Amino acid sequence: MTFAAPSAGRLRRWSGYALSCALLLAGAGAPAREPGSHISDLLPQARLVGTGTFTWFGFHAYDGALFAADGAYQDGRPFALELTYARDFTGNAIARRSIDEIRKLGVASDAELASWLIVLKALFPDIRKGDRLAGVMTANGTTQFLHNGLMVGMTRDIRLGRAFFAIWLDQRTSAPDFRAGLLGTTPGAR
Repeated sequence: MTFAAPSAGRLRRWSGYALSCALLLAGAGAPAREPGSHISDLLPQARLVGTGTFTWFGFHAYDGALFAADGAYQDGRPFALELTYARDFTGNAIARRSIDEIRKLGVASDAELASWLIVLKALFPDIRKGDRLAGVMTANGTTQFLHNGLMVGMTRDIRLGRAFFAIWLDQRTSAPDFRAGLLGTTPGAR
């Protein structure tokens, strides 16, 4: 059996495909290193604090990136947390899981949790693999949510905003390694 050499045009196409695949694979799953314009518009001084990968029962769920003024996170100051999802999730599932995690932290009453579940279900869209969901805590205490860079809603309830971010940033989080990555520390560090 003999094989004909590929034409120059075919070689260029194959080379282009190979380069495109290599570039896609090199960036696959890598969290953002600089805030996108959607975050920079809301937090002009935002810089990367840290990144982490969250797995749940061995499954990669999402990658996270925490941004704050000059790259220094301080409780009570504006910041943004962006999650890049590795799987599909419904908005309702994200809202329910968020409330379950807040409940574990013990920072809200059952009545608040029930009320917050309604708010979060209305805020969170269905997510597809590769989608980004960002929460931005602003200087006035509102929490704004963005899906793939577009605003999907906000809450002025400061307690809800603080409780929501506590899922990942509180010392009692159920994901201490993820928290450590976001804060740029080692697990167990404050």
